Amino acid sequence: MSLHIDPTTKKIIYRGKEVGECILKDGRCTVRLNIEYQGGDDWIVPLSWFARGLSSLAENQPVSALLVVKTSEESIDEKFKVERFLTEKQVKRSGYIWNFHKSDSDTWPSELHGHDYDKGLKLDAISGNIYDVGTRNLCKTLRKGALQAVQAELRASKDFKEAVATLIDNTTAATGSA
Repeated sequence: MSLHIDPTTKKIIYRGKEVGECILKDGRCTVRLNIEYQGGDDWIVPLSWFARGLSSLAENQPVSALLVVKTSEESIDEKFKVERFLTEKQVKRSGYIWNFHKSDSDTWPSELHGHDYDKGLKLDAISGNIYDVGTRNLCKTLRKGALQAVQAELRASKDFKEAVATLIDNTTAATGSA
């Protein structure tokens, strides 16, 4: 059921049918694919493996984080029963590694958020809400003390100090909340 490449013609074959080609030009390889398949409830699994392969390409790697903040499993205040976008078995690991990017073009779930790439999660560093990246469902919240610790690390970073002042400190001062 895997893709095969004919080394002579550079055609890509799937289940006996030509579904693409590999074009070599100026020392670069361009791959074109056109795949149709029927699937039942598991249609997303083959598609996710294709997406996983594409994500391993150098141009699809996330940019280096300017700040990495770790939180423990105990820092989770609340967990919600929601469908998560899992294409493989869930590997239970304690702790989270939040990667913050200064010039992150994606402003969801907020302008100040961190990514846990291993677990497919995003932390809204303003509210403490944690979302599943695939479904965008709220799936957890960070405890208040853990959120304040994350915010303190961001505040201490020269790259995020201004964002914390604008998005967290000024908002908190304006609303009078602690």
